[in-house]
Amino acid sequence: MPLPFTFAQLATLVHVADSGNFTRTAEELFLTQPAVTQQLRALERQLQVPLIEVVGRHPVLTEAGRFLVARARVVLGQADELERDMRAFAAAEIGEMRVGATLTIGTYVLPRLLARFQQERPQSHLHVTIANTTTIAAQVLAGMVSIALVEGEVVAEAFASVPFQADELVLVTPPTHRLVHLADAAVRDLAGEPLVLREAGSGTRALAEAALRAAGVVPQVALAMPSGEGVLRAVEAGLGVTLISRLVAADAVAAGRLVIVPLADLAAQRVFQAITVRGRVQSPLVQAFLALLA
Repeated sequence: MPLPFTFAQLATLVHVADSGNFTRTAEELFLTQPAVTQQLRALERQLQVPLIEVVGRHPVLTEAGRFLVARARVVLGQADELERDMRAFAAAEIGEMRVGATLTIGTYVLPRLLARFQQERPQSHLHVTIANTTTIAAQVLAGMVSIALVEGEVVAEAFASVPFQADELVLVTPPTHRLVHLADAAVRDLAGEPLVLREAGSGTRALAEAALRAAGVVPQVALAMPSGEGVLRAVEAGLGVTLISRLVAADAVAAGRLVIVPLADLAAQRVFQAITVRGRVQSPLVQAFLALLA
C-alpha cells in the first residue's frame, strides 16, 4: 500500500512552518514557489484535511497542520539518522559481522586480528564461532557465519579463499622421549609410534595424516582430542607424540614441558585462509576484514 505522503512533502511543510513564507521556503529547498504550493496541496489531498491557511499572503498552520508538523519533525529526524547510519554502514564503521574460525586460529591468531579490527571500527559488533574446519565450512555455506578463517584445505567451487598467514606442523614429544636423542630423525621413525592427534574433521589432523602417509608411515592414532591444548596435555602425560602447529606448541616448548624434534623430511606446511561463499554479496564490514587480512 503506498504511503499517504513523501519525505519531501513533509520537509516542505516543516520549512513553511519555520519560515512562515512560501518564497523563502522555495529558496531553501531549491524549488519554485508553485512547486512548494503543489506539494502542500498534494499533501492536503492525500490526508484529506487542510494544513495551511493563507492570511495576509502568509501561510499559517491549521490545527491539523501543527499536529502533523510536530510528528513530521520526529519522522524527518529519524530519516536523517537512518541516512547517517547507512552511510556509516557503507563505510564499514558500524554493523554486525559473524566470524567463524577453526580452533587453532581462533585461539592463537584471531584475537589479535579482532582487536586491531575493533580498534579501527569501535562501533562494529563482532560475533565469533569456533569449530573444526569441516563444521565451520558448512556454517559459511549455510550463511550462519559470513567469513571463516580455516587452516584445513577447503576444496569446493562454492568457496572463495584469501590466504593470510603461513603455518607448519612440527613433531612434539616429551623431553625424555627416545626421538629427542635420535640423530637425523625422519618421518619414518614415527612408524608404529602412538600418536595423539586432533579429532576427525580437523584441518590439523588431516595435514598430519597426509604428511605421514606421504612418507610411507601409517598413522597409529592412540588418542584423539578436540583441542590443541588437550593434545599437548596428553603428550605431556606420556600418551604419545604429536604433529601440531608450531603456534600451538610454542608456550609448552618455551616452558620446557615439551620439545620440538626437527624432522628434515616433514612436509607439513600450510597457509591459513579466509573463506567466503563465492558470488555472495559481502557486507562492507566483511570486505574491510578481508582487506585487513590481505
